[in-house]
Amino acid sequence: MTSTSQARSYGGWRRSRSAGLGKLDSRQTLTVLAAVLVPVMAGIFIDQAVALYTAPLSLLCIAAAIAQRDGMLLIDIARGWARWRYADWRTHTIYLGHVAAPIQHDGALPGMLAPLKLIDAADPGRGRIGVLWNQRTGQVSATLLLSPSGALLADVDTVNRQVAAWGGLLARLADDITIRHAVVSIDLLPENGSQLADHVASRFDPAAPRLAAAVMADLVAAAPRAASRVAVRLTLTCDPSLGATSRVKLPDAIASLLSSLNGLGVAAAGAEAVKRASATDLIRIVRCAFDPEAESAPAGWDELRWRDAGPTYARERRDRYDHEAAHSTSWVLAEAPRQRVPHDVLLHLLSPGRYRRRVTLTFRALPRLVGAGVVESEVNAAAVREEVRRRARRAPTARERADAERAAIGAHEEARGAAIVQWTIYVTTTVTRADELEEARREVLQAAGHSRLRLRPARWGQAAAFAVGLPCGVYPSDG
Repeated sequence: MTSTSQARSYGGWRRSRSAGLGKLDSRQTLTVLAAVLVPVMAGIFIDQAVALYTAPLSLLCIAAAIAQRDGMLLIDIARGWARWRYADWRTHTIYLGHVAAPIQHDGALPGMLAPLKLIDAADPGRGRIGVLWNQRTGQVSATLLLSPSGALLADVDTVNRQVAAWGGLLARLADDITIRHAVVSIDLLPENGSQLADHVASRFDPAAPRLAAAVMADLVAAAPRAASRVAVRLTLTCDPSLGATSRVKLPDAIASLLSSLNGLGVAAAGAEAVKRASATDLIRIVRCAFDPEAESAPAGWDELRWRDAGPTYARERRDRYDHEAAHSTSWVLAEAPRQRVPHDVLLHLLSPGRYRRRVTLTFRALPRLVGAGVVESEVNAAAVREEVRRRARRAPTARERADAERAAIGAHEEARGAAIVQWTIYVTTTVTRADELEEARREVLQAAGHSRLRLRPARWGQAAAFAVGLPCGVYPSDG
């Protein structure tokens, strides 16, 4: 049967913007107005000399509120640098575990992973599952290990249905008020390319017909040597306190999480749930992320505890994260594609490379009432900017017109039942030798460019960006 459907394109995402003057948002506008008024009021009520002294400082504040680098305001960059420098001065960027003396408590992982406690829970009729409990926020997380079917050989109708099913899955997350966020991580682990040859050689029968042997030899010779092992997982995080009128006990929170996890329709979205990650699976995933050499360990994982999942040494630097004998660097999405894109836009970023790579997509589906308020405020902010331009007799730019159109389209789709989802992408590459890090960075940036993404380095936040991709329920805006 031949499909007559047309391949769809996707777009309409936009960065949230509040009302402000011109291209400024409300925070920038207030900063600029305050910086202008301070020297003016000083000159009126105090002295002209005071106004002259405060004018340079006001100009510096205006520049910091307007100027950007890699899509970030200079004032935010300066704040991140100051916080990191303070943490580095307090040696909070260095982690040493299991070195001087054994640690007797479970909170033995670095940084944002420290409050996590691993619970080996039982789900009646479904076996055991590993649940991570954040003792600081009260949130609980569980992970599905997935096997994506892929869309390269699928027909157009199948791809359209799978993308629509994924949109429906995100919409269902908005209907469950206890769900905080969902994180999808894709680990690309490069292999030496000899797996196929080794597999065939181990099963080769010397008595096989010569034609069959020749065909298999030709297939092995023609197979690409560059290969990778792909591991996909979906981590769901719930906050039992949302919508609750009283304190929720931990067993009830875990039961609510497992109910939500079991109800996810990932099969319709083109992925099969291989299994639900057990406590041992979570320990192995986290440990191998910190120490890639641990991948080769054949057994013994059942004997490890959660505190063994972390590194014995880790240090966060400005543009990289050193852990064990490995080095990682991470990026955050700075700008999504401005144009509409096909379903396989991320193919280059998710293709095998020479170095380990982890691509993480985070999703937070806003509750229906919250989403309606967000899109309404976005439309109102666009209207305010348009009125300011009209009074200033300035014609809108093409980008401003497109932004206003996307805000209106988003409000229309939300009114028809679509969910409002906040999302972003994190990319982490890991090498075992520091001199390979620069080449690994070029590889990631080149792949991101082909996927029409603009990434910015997670400067002074490398440890947090690294932790987001782990199946631990870490979400940066949760603090």
